[in-house]
Amino acid sequence: MHELSDAIRQVTAKVQREIDQGRRSRSIDAVDLVEVLLAIADQLEPFVPESNAKTP
Repeated sequence: MHELSDAIRQVTAKVQREIDQGRRSRSIDAVDLVEVLLAIADQLEPFVPESNAKTP
């Protein structure tokens, strides 16, 4: 569970910095939500395309 909370904190901090610097709006839409959720997932398990994945 520690990994999940760390991933959420890291992504939240990044989004907050972008809001503070004017690169992101304070209001959220579906696209923003998807980006945040994918960023959290990437923190937990970085995406590796199947074509680049090693086979056992």
